[in-house]
Amino acid sequence: MGTPIHVSIGNFNIDIAVYIDKAPGIDESVNARDIDIRPGGAASNYAVAVSHYGHRAVLVASVADHLLVKSHLESIRRLGVDISHVTYLNASPGIVISVIYPDGSRSMIRSLGANAYLSPDKISQEILDSASVVHMATLHPERAAGIVERVHGAVVSYDPGIYVNTRRGTLEAVLKHVDILFLNSSEFNELTSKIKPGELFKLGVEVLVIKLGSKGAAAVLGDGSIYHAYVKPLGNPVDTTGAGDAFNAFFNASYIDTRNVMTALRHGVAAGALKTLCRGSILCWDRDLFIKHLELSTISKETGIPGF
Repeated sequence: MGTPIHVSIGNFNIDIAVYIDKAPGIDESVNARDIDIRPGGAASNYAVAVSHYGHRAVLVASVADHLLVKSHLESIRRLGVDISHVTYLNASPGIVISVIYPDGSRSMIRSLGANAYLSPDKISQEILDSASVVHMATLHPERAAGIVERVHGAVVSYDPGIYVNTRRGTLEAVLKHVDILFLNSSEFNELTSKIKPGELFKLGVEVLVIKLGSKGAAAVLGDGSIYHAYVKPLGNPVDTTGAGDAFNAFFNASYIDTRNVMTALRHGVAAGALKTLCRGSILCWDRDLFIKHLELSTISKETGIPGF
């Protein structure tokens, strides 16, 4: 059996990160401590993290036919990501402006650009059939539905991000094909105001994962079991951007290697904590430091989701 392949579908962005000490008010200007222009996008971040884990990663995205985009795509290719299924368009680049505060938290402004033109029917059936995991990141449910119906045999994971606020019927059309559903705390509240966890499992979701930020992450299973994992970063967080994507990648990779939710959670929180220690949205890889986080991570069985 060969190395597992993750097909990561979603956005590729140019990230413009601005590091400031305080947010400006109306008609106020502040000086940035630093500014950084780098590759980003949830699907891209996921793919790079998968490559660091040791699995194969294929990025499927629509991008601008632009020198800056091509340069940043080349940088993630050098990190091990297969970019041969990226489509180039005559459109503006996807851009995210991230404002990073001293504690590592951030605010973001998005412009979809070429990402808005990602078309499910342009995705190769061959690449979907080769996948061990098909991961869809911050992808509108209508597009996601056109993809998951064509997936056969792979584990399907979905992190809807901002699109969790889509109407119930549209979400259900995707979720009935999803094995692993990733949400953060606010997305969990939004989704479960429309679809209760029990209904998610009836639709076909096998594992519901709630990312809790600095409090770690929880996984809920269809039998009602709830597991919570946590590790404190071994240093002061400098940038939380992309930590959730690193978590998703290591959770999925570990899960398909072991089929053990507890092991997958520990890998996820260790990768997420490691990501917070470096600038950028892409996981900066340090195997020894990752292993230290993994060894220090804790796992417990809970009677409820921590914080809810």
